[in-house]
Amino acid sequence: MRIVSWNIELGRNVAQAAAEIEASDRLRSPDVLLVQEMSPDSVEELAGRLDLDVRFAAPAVHPATGAPFGNAILSSWPMSELIESVMPHTAAVMGQERSVVSAVVTVDGVDVVAHSVHLETVLLSTRRRVAQVGVVAEAADRHLFPSFAGGDFNAASSRSLRKFDEPLYSVGFDRVTDGSMKSFKRFGRDFALDHLYVRDFSTRAVGVESAPTASDHQPIWAELEVALLA
Repeated sequence: MRIVSWNIELGRNVAQAAAEIEASDRLRSPDVLLVQEMSPDSVEELAGRLDLDVRFAAPAVHPATGAPFGNAILSSWPMSELIESVMPHTAAVMGQERSVVSAVVTVDGVDVVAHSVHLETVLLSTRRRVAQVGVVAEAADRHLFPSFAGGDFNAASSRSLRKFDEPLYSVGFDRVTDGSMKSFKRFGRDFALDHLYVRDFSTRAVGVESAPTASDHQPIWAELEVALLA
């Protein structure tokens, strides 16, 4: 099962993002694509260009675009209706809410739960962002199916990332990405902001695709297998 997660900056350059997904052996034809920073128009365009079904929710409007700003799950496999869980604590400057978007995806006859995640930036305290991760853990704990949670965790330090691990580890997840997987550059520094957590999966391969330029983030990808079937 191929999972791809990409923060496509403010839902811009969607045509380029779709072309870069199709051009990459690691990203092409994902079973599940998790995207963040999307608007209704941008996510519909992305889904159309990739011929994927979509589940999308946006709890806030982004002041830079004037459009709803949220996360989505895309897949060619059957998906249940969207489940949105709004996170606590709004953005420190812009006052936006964030949420985790979840759906059951039936991949080759196996039900799995996908969660698309985008935490607040470092302008919000680590303690409050840990509370946001707690909402992801609560959403995941409602289902017994194999699950994965991926997206932009805005984990600018290894210390904050370890703090974010705790709520998800408590409900049986493992993080399969690490600090060596740099997916974002700012002020001349590389950061591992984007991560993937899995429960009841074995990981065959995981990485960051460095070639795409449609966003300020690089997409992450993983090849997973349901552990009970491995």
